[in-house]
Amino acid sequence: MARAPSPGHKAAAGPNNLKDSVESKLHIAVCSGKVQLAAAQNAIATDWMTALTSLGLQ
Repeated sequence: MARAPSPGHKAAAGPNNLKDSVESKLHIAVCSGKVQLAAAQNAIATDWMTALTSLGLQ
């Protein structure tokens, strides 16, 4: 899943934006087959702050 750059993100510095950890968890869930890509994309586009909960991942 391609990620949009986060404001203030520093390359190779790990997550330094709250949204980064959500995107990482969604990436893992999609790659492990727990969530369909389209569902993850829709959830984060709708509201990234509730994306994990809405997909039952938190």
